[in-house]
Amino acid sequence: MPSVGGIAPPPGISPGIPLPPFAAPARPAIQTPPPKPTAAAQTIKVEVGEEVEQERRKASKKTALYAALAAIVGIGVGFAAGGAKERGDRGKLAVEGAAGLEKDVRAANEKMLELNEKLGAAAEQLSRKSFPTQLTTELGAINVPFDATNLEGKQIGSLPGRVMRQLLGFTTSVQDLNKTKDSLKNLLAAAQGPVEKSWKEQDEPVVNFSVVFRRDGDKTLAELVPNKAPFPFGKDWPAKYTVSRLERTQQGVKPADKEATRWTKGDIAGGDLQALPVDPQSVAAFTSEQIVFKLRSALIDVRQLLEGKKDDPTSETAGLIKEGDDLANELHKISLAR
Repeated sequence: MPSVGGIAPPPGISPGIPLPPFAAPARPAIQTPPPKPTAAAQTIKVEVGEEVEQERRKASKKTALYAALAAIVGIGVGFAAGGAKERGDRGKLAVEGAAGLEKDVRAANEKMLELNEKLGAAAEQLSRKSFPTQLTTELGAINVPFDATNLEGKQIGSLPGRVMRQLLGFTTSVQDLNKTKDSLKNLLAAAQGPVEKSWKEQDEPVVNFSVVFRRDGDKTLAELVPNKAPFPFGKDWPAKYTVSRLERTQQGVKPADKEATRWTKGDIAGGDLQALPVDPQSVAAFTSEQIVFKLRSALIDVRQLLEGKKDDPTSETAGLIKEGDDLANELHKISLAR
């Protein structure tokens, strides 16, 4: 039955039956809001949030650091691998260069052996008073083929220090040898005439020089002058002959031919020019014999460069041929690494 005056229905009545319209409306349940967090709770939340952020930032920094380290290690490995490859390439080129240098050194040694044989034959000719005319031409045709250009592109900086020093020393010595050889060739060309004349005059001496005198104030001076036409020493001497004197002019000192009277007696510095013949033996050491001596010395010097000095134990040298052989053997050992 419907309730009267807002009285709740008795038990047993279904609650699903709507109340009469005049019944008082039911109040909606008030939703209780959640309690406001305390300051401590807020602080904990903020602090926990900052720690998380800090850890995140730290993790990000570590990640970046690890990435950078990985990149650096990668680059380092790349450089190391590249450097190893470059060193390997250089080493391969050095081995190939050693093989090429060995060939060049042995070719130079063959020329030096040929040169030494020709010099030995020339020295033998000189000892028999026979001028080695052909040697001038032969020296012009011989050149020891080794200089700084042979080192180009051979990676000599990768050679062992001892071998590189041998190589540089050999290069310098060969260049000096070629210069000395050229000087000897020039000396031979200039010496042939005087030397052959000297040998001829040893059997038939001639008077090549005279002494003339002149006054200089209260002094008397002597001059050694060449005779224009040398005359035999062992025959009659001419009463007059021509000599070549040096005269001072406005253009400088120049030779001038002057007729001289062979002195016999009286004032040697007075009147006409007078001359005294000079004994050929007394001046031989300063003229043709000196040229022969220089020529022989030059031959000996070049041969000592090639063969070394063996006569004095305190100053022995190996010689350029021996140095070349030793260097070629060292280069050959390096070339076997191919």
